[in-house]
Amino acid sequence: MGCDIPRWPVAGESFQLGGRTWIRAAETLVKLTSAFPMAVLLGRAGMGKSQVAYEVCRMTNCIYIDLTEVGERNMANIAAIVAWRILAKYGGRDPRNRVAEAYRKFGYEGLLSLARGDPAWTLRTALELAGPRVVVVLDELLPSAEDPKFFDVAYILHRVRNMHLPNASFLVTMLPEVYEKIVERIPPLGNFFLHITVQLPDVIPEDEVEEIVSVYCPEKAELARKILAERPDATVRELLLALNNMPSRRYIELTPTD
Repeated sequence: MGCDIPRWPVAGESFQLGGRTWIRAAETLVKLTSAFPMAVLLGRAGMGKSQVAYEVCRMTNCIYIDLTEVGERNMANIAAIVAWRILAKYGGRDPRNRVAEAYRKFGYEGLLSLARGDPAWTLRTALELAGPRVVVVLDELLPSAEDPKFFDVAYILHRVRNMHLPNASFLVTMLPEVYEKIVERIPPLGNFFLHITVQLPDVIPEDEVEEIVSVYCPEKAELARKILAERPDATVRELLLALNNMPSRRYIELTPTD
């Protein structure tokens, strides 16, 4: 069987998700996003948050947004890029929809102009084009707890939650330190987060290493166990990159077996 281990980036819509904990996380998030206006996927960098989010997208009507694509993370830019992705995917089905009209005439700049005037209206109107219910993944919305505009960005979540959008739920990926700061400093959001958060493991469970690796390359499962034995705190990303950079036979020969 051939190997197709992700290189860089190690997450993508064409890759599979392995590991029962990660698959269970995706299934739980699907349930949460069907019942709540927002869900949070928590985990340290490199532990598979993005791949879990892609799996949620495979299981739902979904728009995935990597927020590294957005310059300034403010409500207008978020609303504009969500609208742009929705229109790119579904098109302007309703000719009476003003957001669709702006997109047809002026492209992304037209959407951004609307969003700067009224971001909540732009977001709500765009979501009307996405069908009965859509999950909007906001990946890397807050990449650091030390961001100078941390609270401005965090309050975007507070605002979106309070919009009570009937046909949408937002899945937000988050680092532990970002989550902890929000819970501590913004109590209304923190109390809500307690009910809608799924957390990935801090380390890879030994009994799931083979499950994770086998979706890409079953023949390297034993090598993965050896790497993890030497580096028990390795992330999923680090493990996959190590498997790509190290031939199986050479590593096994150099690794003591006792």
